[in-house]
Amino acid sequence: MQQGRETDSGTPRLITTRAVDPAVVQPQSAQDAALRAAGVQLHAFPLIHIVGPSDEAHAREALRHLQDWQLAIPVSPSAVQAALRLRDGAWPGSCAVGLIGAASREAFERGLRARGAALPQLLCASRGGADSEALWHVLRAWHGDAWQGTRVLILRGDGGRDWLAETLRGAGAEVDVLEVYRRVAPPADPHCLRHLRELLELGAPWQIGAASALHNLCGLLRAAGLQPTRELAQRRALVQHPRVAQAAREAGFGRVDLVESGADALLRALRDGR
Repeated sequence: MQQGRETDSGTPRLITTRAVDPAVVQPQSAQDAALRAAGVQLHAFPLIHIVGPSDEAHAREALRHLQDWQLAIPVSPSAVQAALRLRDGAWPGSCAVGLIGAASREAFERGLRARGAALPQLLCASRGGADSEALWHVLRAWHGDAWQGTRVLILRGDGGRDWLAETLRGAGAEVDVLEVYRRVAPPADPHCLRHLRELLELGAPWQIGAASALHNLCGLLRAAGLQPTRELAQRRALVQHPRVAQAAREAGFGRVDLVESGADALLRALRDGR
């Protein structure tokens, strides 16, 4: 398997692909800071761009009345950032927040503290591989079986997390779903495609967080005149969820490793794979 410059230099490298809003300066995450402190060279190549919701006025109006819900669940760091952008001021203490993953919690806490607002009750599934099922276990420990009549607002992009909504409804909750952002593929412009070719030359592992990111990666490879399965057969993907692992294999990655969230787990994976 091609290792490229990663092996030549002896320096661990990682290509990160997490979603970004191109119009917003992204603060460095605690995970990225820890990896850089450990000597890892990070190369950002966002495979999902975040843009505003289809109906921004409706989203703003709903978020202005968060006190009407007992629980809000922004389903990802992107949903957290979008919701906080669309809602001015503090978060009502009467509306608890369910969060999937440590990155979502970090984004939520950072966003509210930046505006000097108090944190509401946070219910977070933050262990490695956290997903909707993990959050449901946390929510049941918090609320038991007394969901009848509980109003829940799921904050998400244009689709996704249907299992969580249906599970909450099945338990008796009144669930509303609000689109707070949309996910689009990066533009396949000359700069993007040139950057993609440069990253392929590195031979570094790709950190993939969503199946839609893989779809966008394959589209960019084709736009660059490359055959995805041929190019990815020599690459390694690091993922946190079995469903994304399966999608990475189907996309053509020659090696796919399930890795728990957090800098320590990623660092071990990078060192073990060299």
